[in-house]
Amino acid sequence: MANVSPEPTSGCWLWTGAPDSSGYGRANVAPGKQERSHRAAWTLLRGPIPQGLFVCHRCDNRGCVNPDHLYLGTHQDNVRDAVQRRRFWRGPRRKAA
Repeated sequence: MANVSPEPTSGCWLWTGAPDSSGYGRANVAPGKQERSHRAAWTLLRGPIPQGLFVCHRCDNRGCVNPDHLYLGTHQDNVRDAVQRRRFWRGPRRKAA
């Protein structure tokens, strides 16, 4: 939690540690083992993540680790959420198009 800074306007808890290439925070969870910070926060504050589930953001902020802004969902839930919030690009806006 030393790398967390609460953002009062949104309620997000912003990860101040290093991000990965996708903008998600990286947390050291054991010697030689890193995990995305939102997954580490979930495990620390809510418990284990069941096999096959994702830790998804309600707030659309990849750097947020506030467990109240996170929820567990399937891959399909995560993709559906991304499409609904226009974070999943299709057509000419997609880099590979």
